[in-house]
Amino acid sequence: MRKKEARRQKTEVRSQKGTSTKQKAESRKQKAEGKKKKTAASKKKAESRKPKATGRKKAESRRKKAESRRKKAAPKPDRLDLSKFPAESVTQMERGMCLACVWEVFTHHLKLAPKTALGEIRRYTPSLEELHAAVARPYIAAQSYKEPCPYCRAASKWIARLPIYRIESGKATDALRRDLVKSLSKKDNSFVVLEQKATQQHAFFEWLELISKQLDLDDSRWIREVSRHYLARKEPKVDWHVEFERAHSIRRSRRLEEGWEADNGRLFLAPMLFDELLLVQYLVSRSHLAGGLTLEGRYTLPELYHRLRHSGYLRAVGVQSGNPGDALEQLLAHLSGGDAALRFYYIIDRRELLEGAKALKVGKAKGAAR
Repeated sequence: MRKKEARRQKTEVRSQKGTSTKQKAESRKQKAEGKKKKTAASKKKAESRKPKATGRKKAESRRKKAESRRKKAAPKPDRLDLSKFPAESVTQMERGMCLACVWEVFTHHLKLAPKTALGEIRRYTPSLEELHAAVARPYIAAQSYKEPCPYCRAASKWIARLPIYRIESGKATDALRRDLVKSLSKKDNSFVVLEQKATQQHAFFEWLELISKQLDLDDSRWIREVSRHYLARKEPKVDWHVEFERAHSIRRSRRLEEGWEADNGRLFLAPMLFDELLLVQYLVSRSHLAGGLTLEGRYTLPELYHRLRHSGYLRAVGVQSGNPGDALEQLLAHLSGGDAALRFYYIIDRRELLEGAKALKVGKAKGAAR
């Protein structure tokens, strides 16, 4: 009996020990889970205590977003290709127009509804008078496009470019101009063609003034430049850039009756053409110093008159006046074409204006105009 009781007691002790071991293991497990929870909570607290993004990081993120928007935005339209046209018959110009200024005038001063104001902007085309007038609000000079508007201080993104191409009518340009106009996009009147009546004399003096502004009369090379410009106007189908690169001198031919020829780096002109070139050079430079500088040296008006009379040029073109001043007026009428009719065609590119009108939302425009 005593042995059985001893065994039973030992068994109970063992069972109690096993129960206590399980309890200890469970308690250890609970402690470990508690530690994990505390660690996670402490991490969250530490993260919450971390300082927020600095102003520099915010600015960088804004800059990256702005760059991505600019990349996604449609590229600015390319200029028209007028390389097939004679260079002396085409004039390119450009005006910028601040859409924020226009919006402010329409909505604040004229009290137009936003929808009506946007419609007016989309339909707008500058008149011939505006193209020739001095730059004034809302127009902006071409060199100021990357700066804020000088009138309302709006950002440069509100400045729409208006490229303008003027083509002088003539045998060398009429067919090319008609083909170009047919190829232009008709959507939303992206391109508008304006027509201006003029005379050949008016066109000649405008051309003469334009090339004179591009020359440095203190540099002797201007004589070659004037010669190239005039010959390109006279013979537009010839590539005079190439011919002048080959030629090192321009001379009066003794055997040609008309036209020109190149020979061993020398450009020979028929007597009539050579004398016309002297007259053009005189007209360009006569106000620079006493007399006008030409390929044959400096001439005063009486000297040039006697030179052209001696060569037979005055007789050939029908100038019979014995007075140098009167003869010069007759020479200019002959050289320019006189009062013969001529037309200028202005092609106005409105694509940027239409794109700007799409982006011109009421809230943004108000903020930009301020």
